[in-house]
Amino acid sequence: MKIFLLEDDFSLNRLICNALEQKGFFVTSVDDGYDAMTHILNNKYDLYILDINVPGFSGHEVLEEIRKINKSLPVIIVSAQLDMDNISKAYDLGCNDYLKKPFELEELLLHIKYHIKTLYKNDIDKDIIDLGYGFSFDLKDQTLYKHEHEIILTQKEKLLLTLFIHNLDKTVSSEMIHEYVWDNKEMEAVSMRSMIHKLQKKLKSGMIVNIRGVGYKLMKKEFT
Repeated sequence: MKIFLLEDDFSLNRLICNALEQKGFFVTSVDDGYDAMTHILNNKYDLYILDINVPGFSGHEVLEEIRKINKSLPVIIVSAQLDMDNISKAYDLGCNDYLKKPFELEELLLHIKYHIKTLYKNDIDKDIIDLGYGFSFDLKDQTLYKHEHEIILTQKEKLLLTLFIHNLDKTVSSEMIHEYVWDNKEMEAVSMRSMIHKLQKKLKSGMIVNIRGVGYKLMKKEFT
């Protein structure tokens, strides 16, 4: 799962990044609103964490741009601004949560965990997505299991599996994979095929199918 962080306090930025990466998330972090705008206009993320008072575009302006692109993905504001005008403006612009600084990292992780659940409405009371055939994926820890035994995934494999879970039984185009897993960075087609082949070998044969000329699909027809 991909999380975007806008925080201009270097120490706090690093603390949040390290805590999230230890949980298996892929984090893109910036410290000013200009870089934030560039990233959100050119890449896709699953959840956004924004400070308000940052150099360049403010967190409010970045939030407004995010909502032009996507109306539903979770946005958490983290700010020392405690006045009602700033809080009210953030909610009016479409934030899902407002976490007041200073906060404990565990508190932020709990908020993230809640919003991850909202992305999977059919599994809102579960941390574990059942993939069938004895496989399951822990949304909180970004971990794949087969009969409760962990299967080691690379960071890109975690991103790819998350993308497939977002689109169960739907075709995921090669362009979507390139954008989500590689952030639209230059890559060779063989790299994508190789990674998909490696993930296929870690799952049951036939779970990921090739839709010739279009992309790939994680099948759910026989899932439990």
